[in-house]
Amino acid sequence: MAEDYLTITELACRLKVKPKTIRNKMSAGVFRKGLHYFSPGGLGPRFKWSAVVAWLEEQEGPAKDEEDAIPMARGYRMGGYGEKKSA
Repeated sequence: MAEDYLTITELACRLKVKPKTIRNKMSAGVFRKGLHYFSPGGLGPRFKWSAVVAWLEEQEGPAKDEEDAIPMARGYRMGGYGEKKSA
């Protein structure tokens, strides 16, 4: 379905955010190339709406083991599943 693939501007409109927010999420690795978006030759990035919806739904609330975690910058949770690990 052609409507399932959205430009940055179309995705920003659907999510009610600015296009810059989408670009920031792309560069921060929140939206991943090959999973959330694709860059076909000669076109800008195209976002797969179903992958974005899946990302949104997983962001809705913390899992049971994350309830005691401390929210940190960039979505990390100290003491929880999303904790950033050092190398």
